[in-house]
Amino acid sequence: MAAAGRVPPRPRHSPGPMIAGSPGSTAAGRPVVWASSWAAVRWNRFLALIADILILSILDAIVNGTFGVTRVTSGFTSVTDPMTSGGYSSFTTATEIDGFFLLLIWIGYYTLFETLFGASPGKALRGLRVVDLQGQPATFGRILLRNLIRPIDALPFAYLLGGALVLFTRDHQRLGDRVAGTLVVRAEEVTGPSLVTGLRRRVVAVLAGLAVFLVVCAAFQYWGRPPLVIDGLQHTGELFSQPISSYTLGSARWGPGSVTYPITFTSQRTNQTCTGEIELHWTFLGGWNEQSGQYNCPGSSFP
Repeated sequence: MAAAGRVPPRPRHSPGPMIAGSPGSTAAGRPVVWASSWAAVRWNRFLALIADILILSILDAIVNGTFGVTRVTSGFTSVTDPMTSGGYSSFTTATEIDGFFLLLIWIGYYTLFETLFGASPGKALRGLRVVDLQGQPATFGRILLRNLIRPIDALPFAYLLGGALVLFTRDHQRLGDRVAGTLVVRAEEVTGPSLVTGLRRRVVAVLAGLAVFLVVCAAFQYWGRPPLVIDGLQHTGELFSQPISSYTLGSARWGPGSVTYPITFTSQRTNQTCTGEIELHWTFLGGWNEQSGQYNCPGSSFP
């Protein structure tokens, strides 16, 4: 029993944010937050972002390497005419799908994992969860909205806007969080229904979906990619070493590790319609690359 006139010590507990609706929350429904907890959350959000960027980079590399087309990003492609000399090219290229689809992958990645598990893989690794302002697991609508705003948070570069809002605003929410009414907190501070129920089924479903995706990419890389490689050669002026306005491919003839296409194209220099063949060769590490080609134009032919 405590001595008369002395106040017994307060029980110690670990600091952490108290979500609205729990003891200690404000009447207005705003979460009461310990500064030390927010400091840890901010640092873990940064590390989670790095992890998610690495995962997305791998995903983008797979998608771009499978479905992307090589395009010129800078410079020029004034290639040498095969019958003359003196020309040259100076350009850089990128092999990728259209930016709109990369944006969909970016938004879809976060939306899928935050809906199924309450966190992206990066956040899960750092023990973070996305919740609403009452500490409940965020609904699909809130998660979708916060991620639709994500490209704005990334402006003008490197998440500068979103990072500044997380660092310097009272509730440490980026713009997407403020619009959607969500918070990022430590996993142990989530209240309400747990996402543990059915967790194994969701994990199995995601892994099965990933396996199907990789099988589809592998099959398309071999059987579907050759026309995209030829399209890239046309964009860079390397198809028959000349600028080509348009072309059409005939039916493919497949061989062991090779494919040959009949081709009809219009030369940009002479406006002639020419016919020929182009052969691509497959290697495991390099994929499909041009092996040889020949074509005939009215009054001339070129090996």
